[in-house]
Amino acid sequence: MSAPDPQDGTIVVLFNPRKDVWEDHFVWVDDGKHVRGITPTGRASVERLKMNHERIVAARILWISAGWHPPSED
Repeated sequence: MSAPDPQDGTIVVLFNPRKDVWEDHFVWVDDGKHVRGITPTGRASVERLKMNHERIVAARILWISAGWHPPSED
């Protein structure tokens, strides 16, 4: 699956958790409430997969308050 990088419009392959390393493409921002793509693949994945949709962010806020999020870097 592919989508445009919102930074320059280049079509790139989306993040594949079976092949790609999360930390290579994303970082947590706003104390873990939002995810930011740091590569073309990451940026396109965040946009195309709506990784910061308001309902997902609301769930993350609850997970943060419970101490479940963001994931540890173990």
